[in-house]
Amino acid sequence: MKYINIVLDYLLFVILGVMSFIMAINVLCRFCLNFSIYWADELTQSLMLWLTFLGAAVAIREHLHYSFNYIEQVAKGRWKKIFIIVNKSITLVGICVLFFWSVEVTEGIADWIMPAMEFSRAWIYGACPVGCVFMLIYCITDIISSFKTSNL
Repeated sequence: MKYINIVLDYLLFVILGVMSFIMAINVLCRFCLNFSIYWADELTQSLMLWLTFLGAAVAIREHLHYSFNYIEQVAKGRWKKIFIIVNKSITLVGICVLFFWSVEVTEGIADWIMPAMEFSRAWIYGACPVGCVFMLIYCITDIISSFKTSNL
């Protein structure tokens, strides 16, 4: 799991760096040299989607997503542990639903070709199912650790 975390963190760093560099170069070309790199906008939008969904997985790992945890905060003992696991299970169900439908959309859009970069939009829409796989790994790991520490 440690290696998955490291690879994901570095991948996000590289995506953000490449996206920022391409965007900066394109702005420079557009405003100083009076031309635009025709594929730059598509690539930065594509990288932004990958950054979003892989970043969402990191947010799950680091417990940074918004959650309704008021009941967990006021509950005591066994009830608190039950609410923690229920909350995490609701997140798991939401990720599973997102995964299912994102796979459906990605498969359905596979024939659509990006006009500038000339490859399938499935490579871009695939960010959601891939991000969901990481989210599922982190969410399931979190639920298992909650069971281990909660003595239910």
